[in-house]
Amino acid sequence: MESTSDDSMSPSSGFQEFEEEVPRVQNELVWSKAKRQASFQLSLFKHKHLKHAHLLRRTPVLAKDTDGGDFPDFSHDNAERLSRKNLASSRDFPFEVGCRVPDTDAPRANASFVMLARNSEVDDVVSSMKSMERHFNQWFNYPWVFLNDVEFDEHFKEEVRKHTKADVEFGLVQPEHWNFPADIDREELDEWIESQGDRTIMYGNMESYHKMCRFYSGHFYDHPLVRKREWYWRVEPDVKFFCDLTYDPFIEMEKNNKKYGFTVTIKELYYTAPSLFKATKAFIKENNIKVQSAWDIVAKKYPTLSGKNADQYESWEDRADLYKQVEDNVNLRRLLEKKNKTNKDLESIKEFQNVRNIFEKATQKPQLFEDRDYDEEYNLCHFWTNFEIAKTEVFLSQTYQDYFKYLEQSGGFYKERWGDAPVHSIAVAMMLPSEQLHYFRDIGYMHSTLGHCPGNAPGKQLPYQSNGYEEDALPWHKTFVGDGPDEPVRNGVGCRCECPLLTRELENRNSVCLKNFVKVLSDGYKPQEPIDVDKLERVAERKLTRQLQKGGRIGLDN
Repeated sequence: MESTSDDSMSPSSGFQEFEEEVPRVQNELVWSKAKRQASFQLSLFKHKHLKHAHLLRRTPVLAKDTDGGDFPDFSHDNAERLSRKNLASSRDFPFEVGCRVPDTDAPRANASFVMLARNSEVDDVVSSMKSMERHFNQWFNYPWVFLNDVEFDEHFKEEVRKHTKADVEFGLVQPEHWNFPADIDREELDEWIESQGDRTIMYGNMESYHKMCRFYSGHFYDHPLVRKREWYWRVEPDVKFFCDLTYDPFIEMEKNNKKYGFTVTIKELYYTAPSLFKATKAFIKENNIKVQSAWDIVAKKYPTLSGKNADQYESWEDRADLYKQVEDNVNLRRLLEKKNKTNKDLESIKEFQNVRNIFEKATQKPQLFEDRDYDEEYNLCHFWTNFEIAKTEVFLSQTYQDYFKYLEQSGGFYKERWGDAPVHSIAVAMMLPSEQLHYFRDIGYMHSTLGHCPGNAPGKQLPYQSNGYEEDALPWHKTFVGDGPDEPVRNGVGCRCECPLLTRELENRNSVCLKNFVKVLSDGYKPQEPIDVDKLERVAERKLTRQLQKGGRIGLDN
C-alpha cells in the first residue's frame, strides 16, 4: 500500500534533483561527516594561527589560474574554467553587475516563492527562508507559498511565519495530482520501480521520488496557488544563498523579455532518462512543432551533408573521417574513369590504400548510436530546477500541457526515473527563443553539495543596509576570522558575496553545459550549417591533380 504520511515524499531534504558527482545515497553520511571534520580542523587552525587566518578566505583567482583570456574559447566544446571569464553578451547579461540600492517602494510583480515541503522538514525550510530573507526578500517582501500532499500542521505554520514579514500561504496537493493514474497496473508499476533499484539508478527504487518528479513536471502548474500568479521562484528546503540580490529579478525579467531563469546547469545521469529525448522527438514530429533557437542548448547536433553525392557518405565519425572518405572516393573515381586502363593500372589496386580502406569499411558492422535521432541526440544538459525563476504561462501553454500529457502516456515517469529538471529544460528549449532564457550568474546558491558562487564585481560594491532583518548570531569560528564579503575579482558580477570554503565552483568543475549555453547565447553564434560535400570533393580533386603532377600515383598517400 502507498504511504499517506507526509514522509511519503522524497529523500533527505525534500523534493530535490541530485545530479552527477553527488555522492551516492549510502555514502552521504560519510561524506557529510568528512566535510564537517575538515571544517572543524580549519576552524582550529584559524583559532591557533590568527595571523594566518586571512589566507583561508576566498581570494581572487590570478590570471595563471584562468584558461586563456577574458572570454570562453568556443573553438572547442571541452570544459574550461569559466569563473573568471566574461560570459555576457547582448542577448544575455547580468541585470545588475555588483550592487544597487534596493528600491523598496517600487511596484512588485505578481509573483511568489513556492516550496514543496514536509512537516518534518520545518528546520530545513526555515534555514532556506532565513537565507532568502537575508539576501533578498527583506527588501522586496514577496509572499511565500508552501505545498504538501498532506495538511501542514500548526507547528510548521507557526515556525515559517516567524521568519518573514511577507504573506504566507499553505496549499494541499490533491491526491490525483500527486499519485500515479489509477488505471496503471499496480504490479507493473512496482516491477518497473523495483528494477531501477536493482540497477542502482539513483532514487529509482523510491516511488515517492517518481511522484515528486511527475508532479513538478506537470500538475505543479495546476495548483491554484501557482496558477494565480504570473511568476514563481522555486525554493527547496535546506538551500543557501551567498550574495545579496539588490534588484527585483521578476521585474528585470519582464523588462528584458526573459521567461526562464536558472543558476546551475549540469549533465543528467544518462540511465535516469534514456528514452526521454526519443519521446520528445516523437512528440515534435507528431505535432509538427518547429523547435525554437534554444533547442541548440540541449541538442547535440551531428553535422548533416548537402550536395549531389551526399548520400555516399552515410557513416562517418567526425570531420576528419569524412574528409578521408571524400579523398578515398575521389581517388577511386579517378582510377575508374581513367581511359585505356592497363594491367599495370589494375595491378596497382593491390597497393591502393584507399581501396583497402573501402573494402575494410564494407565488411565492418554499421556504427550504432544509442540516442541519435535525425542527426541529433540529447546532450544531457539541463537546468537545475530546485532553483528556477519562470513565467507561469510558459508551462500553462497548450504546447507544454500537451507535451506533459504525451510524456505521461508513455509511462516514463515510472518506467524510468524522468526528473523534472530534464523535462523542463527540454521543454523550454523546444518552445522558447534562446534570448528568453537567463543565467542568474550573480546569485550565489548551494543545494546539497553542489553550488555556484560568483566573484564580487570590482568597483560596484555598496555597504550592506538592513531593512529590518534581524541577524542571527555569527557562527563561533567567525569571531576569530571576521565576517564580510569576499574581495572583488576580475570579471566578477556579484554583490557582497561570501562564498563558502571547501566548495568547488561549478563554473570551473562542471562547465560543459554552461559553456554550451553561453556559446548559444553569444553574439557571434550561428546554428550549424550542412557540410557541402561537393565543395569537399572539388578540394580533393585539386589536391589529387597536384599530387599526380608531382609524379604521385592514384590511391597512394603521398
